[in-house]
Amino acid sequence: MDYFEATYHLDVAADRAEALAEAVHLEQTIETPRGVGLRYPFVRAHMMGRRSAPVPDPAGGFRVTLTLPVRTAAADPAQFLNVLFGNSSMHAGVRLDDFTLPEPLASLFRGPRFGIEGLRARLGIHDRPLTASALKPVGLSVEETAALCRTLAEGGVDLIKDDHYLADHPFCPFEARVRACLDAVAEGAARSGARSVYVPNLSGTPETILRQYEFARKAGAEAVMVAPMLVGLPFFHELTHRRLDVPVLAHPSFTGAARMRPGLLPGKLFRLFGADAVIFANYGGRFSFPRDVCLDVAEALRCPWPPFRPAFPVPAGGMQVERAAELVETFGTDAILLIGGSLLEAGDALLERTRAFTEGIARAALSTPLQP
Repeated sequence: MDYFEATYHLDVAADRAEALAEAVHLEQTIETPRGVGLRYPFVRAHMMGRRSAPVPDPAGGFRVTLTLPVRTAAADPAQFLNVLFGNSSMHAGVRLDDFTLPEPLASLFRGPRFGIEGLRARLGIHDRPLTASALKPVGLSVEETAALCRTLAEGGVDLIKDDHYLADHPFCPFEARVRACLDAVAEGAARSGARSVYVPNLSGTPETILRQYEFARKAGAEAVMVAPMLVGLPFFHELTHRRLDVPVLAHPSFTGAARMRPGLLPGKLFRLFGADAVIFANYGGRFSFPRDVCLDVAEALRCPWPPFRPAFPVPAGGMQVERAAELVETFGTDAILLIGGSLLEAGDALLERTRAFTEGIARAALSTPLQP
């Protein structure tokens, strides 16, 4: 019988570590007292799995590893998440730290359809980090949003995405915005002589998202953005594996609601479920993530993990144009550097500041070795 492993961090005193480890084991398998499961031969032999003894974590607390039967995941991405961290996500002091993915489970997933190589090929850029910016603040009209999109494209930004707060608002309706921004990005790119791609945000119920995608694709959109935790990871899996045929940028909204090691959800799980590029809150910005956590996310997205393609890390969240060279040095050439507010603060000088950003990235890349 095939098994996979899930490792959890237990933030608990030594005298409670064993009891909490046992509770996690039972919640993630039979969800009854151990004696109840032992009464049934099939349950005892095939469903209960095994667990390690809790061991001290050098960072504090304890770690415990469950060895779980693959059959409990029922060849279903939603059930896989349930078995991985369903009921125990409600245990105070329990955090999912990592998991393995043996072949019977790996075949459930395709990972990124395009990944780093495919997205680079679409843009025709192979020797530097990609650049990105966002259309905000929310509240702009269609005309104001399109004008901003045009300026960013003229400044040479590769990917110009909707802000994740942009939905189908009455003041900036989805279909009108998509049409206007696609026209605007083409006009700006024609002026700059470089290629830019507008990335609309798909948001709403599954029916709404599929309708939005059909419209955007027919209008000429070449990439889209989705927030996996807002729409649900199983539906995100359905989108990336079966419904969408363009690169997908994953937004991290609502990821803080998950009690997991900070790099695990945006790095490993979003890649597994099909994101081609993943935005995450970078160190030194509006959020308090440390540098090593951000590097952990980037490593999880790019490291070899056959058969899954590597995905682009997209550090963001209050990045400053002046940090461009530092960001290239930190994350290397296989990254998308997303800067929004720091560009928009320029006001009437937005075009000049955007050009300074894109040109600064290109210069920094010249002194940065290409990733193998």
